[in-house]
Amino acid sequence: MALVEGEYEFECDECDGDGSVQVIWAEVEDSDEVGPAWAKCEDCRGEGVVWVDEKVAAEKILYGQTPIRTPAGA
Repeated sequence: MALVEGEYEFECDECDGDGSVQVIWAEVEDSDEVGPAWAKCEDCRGEGVVWVDEKVAAEKILYGQTPIRTPAGA
């Protein structure tokens, strides 16, 4: 299946569309202990979605992901 050229929007794989990821260990404010913390997802820059071209989109679709948005005409 040939895809229309352009950008496809998918939910971010890394953060599952949340925009943030849990980091393993970080210093917790007002404490001498360390514990889990949340950081902005680097893959989607905290937006929860990623935009890819049709080549990457074809691979994501092949592995079962559905695009949230496709280029006009798709």
